[in-house]
Amino acid sequence: MASASASLSLAFSPLLLPIPRPRPYSRPINPGFPNPLRLSLARSPPSRRAGPVTAVPDGVAVADVVEKDWSFLDAASAGGGGSLPRALAAGALSPASRVLAVTPAPSFVDALLAGNPCELLVAAHESLHVLAGIKEGHDEVRCFHLEGGGGGRGGGVVEAVPERFDAFDAVFVCYFPGMGVSAAALLKSLAKRCSKGGRVVIFLDQGQQSLEQHRKEHPEVVTADLPTRPSLEKATAGSKFEIVEFVDEPTLYLAVLQFQG
Repeated sequence: MASASASLSLAFSPLLLPIPRPRPYSRPINPGFPNPLRLSLARSPPSRRAGPVTAVPDGVAVADVVEKDWSFLDAASAGGGGSLPRALAAGALSPASRVLAVTPAPSFVDALLAGNPCELLVAAHESLHVLAGIKEGHDEVRCFHLEGGGGGRGGGVVEAVPERFDAFDAVFVCYFPGMGVSAAALLKSLAKRCSKGGRVVIFLDQGQQSLEQHRKEHPEVVTADLPTRPSLEKATAGSKFEIVEFVDEPTLYLAVLQFQG
């Protein structure tokens, strides 16, 4: 009997029991922390109602989201185009000016603020990347996204800019061929926000010569021609805009319109 008891005790000795294996650590699910959101850099298709920048759906990597490349304009502008000072001078800026720059390159904003301090500068662009570059260099600039390009909200431009920003003394249209909006729609849109005597400056450094080169190398950006004088005269007919200067040369395009409202 003693022998049986000893055998039974030995059989259940802790030394002979299987050694438990450590389980891999698993992080408990915390419902209080949602999945992180990733900003979309895609150019959304035109829509009647443009909402805020949305998050990329789960499973879609940021690397898969592509927007147009506008960097070639910044490189060209930084190259020291001789017509940029002339375009800035056409805006007749003063320290009290309220300025809107449409599709500007960061280097254009640099040049404007370096030589023409103003009360307010608003930048509107369809590229979030360009806007981020402008904001990084000049935090005081108010930046707004033209969702779907210039024609993405109501077929104009300023619909993307909150209504509290108005009475602009100067509007610089820095790259009309990439905006996807007609000259008539552009002026109709700007008439809502320009101050009396305000100027709209449509320009392109190096003019038609550079435009044709851009059209070959960046057809996804260049979707229209520069307005001719007859097309601008037609666009201003019945409006309160008046053409005060027009230059269309191989190395310079400059159209200056003044709001008489």
